[in-house]
Amino acid sequence: MADGESSFEVYGYRTSSRFGSRLNVSVEDKTVTVTGPRVPVIIYRLWIAIQVILLLSVLPVLITALVFWNWIYLVIALALLVVYWLFSSIGAVALWEYQTALAPERGFQTASFPVSAVKRVKIGRGWARNWIWFVILPFVVPINKISEGIVVSFEAPDDETGKDAVYALATSSKEVAQTLAGLLESK
Repeated sequence: MADGESSFEVYGYRTSSRFGSRLNVSVEDKTVTVTGPRVPVIIYRLWIAIQVILLLSVLPVLITALVFWNWIYLVIALALLVVYWLFSSIGAVALWEYQTALAPERGFQTASFPVSAVKRVKIGRGWARNWIWFVILPFVVPINKISEGIVVSFEAPDDETGKDAVYALATSSKEVAQTLAGLLESK
């Protein structure tokens, strides 16, 4: 990477920014621009809500297994966890790849915001913020292991929701992560 380079190809984690998969990020003229597959707000929220319902439904089934001392409820709890895992995994791939498939026709979505609006820049762990850690609880530890030193996460405005969203961007190396984080912190 040349000195002063401010354009990066990254892999976006499926956080509240709703960007995912292969993304282009640039930091130029004190503006951050993210371009790539982005799931619509309502679909993302529905996907998250269903995951929460599936994950939370395991607890009462486990309690029922203990109260009635019946192994069938353990099987049901395990089945719910499998459905949760499948729904989470398939959704994580399918929702964003569908946006990629539509790109030749519609193009990718772009979000831009000033560098001064970027908050809580971190490298490595810390990308699973604002309750997303709970929604994807079984996935956090393995993703943290591969994130160490290469994932830059931050919060910035989401033009569609009017709130701050979490962006989690896996870079190609620790050096690239340091460079991107430095640009995002240069207010």
